[in-house]
Amino acid sequence: MVANTRGTPDTRRIRRLKAPKPLDVGEDGARQPERLRLDGGWQSVDLIRRPWRIDQHWWRAPSVSRIYYRVAPADGPPLTLYRDLDAGGWFRQEY
Repeated sequence: MVANTRGTPDTRRIRRLKAPKPLDVGEDGARQPERLRLDGGWQSVDLIRRPWRIDQHWWRAPSVSRIYYRVAPADGPPLTLYRDLDAGGWFRQEY
């Protein structure tokens, strides 16, 4: 049983994601990221973690359908990217 459901939430644990930024991505034959345009130049992707899919609000408009990837470019820190399956295009999601 839950002790107290009417307490105020701890806002220190809740934070908004930053607005996603469009990103140029070169895809391989399986439509996974192969190279990224970062800081004006193309970088190859050395590591792709297991992708995950998000489908939200499919019963109403606008729906959200995305495939997220955690990737490590050849020369840089790991990034979270997603491909928007409804509108098309690639985006970089920062936390």
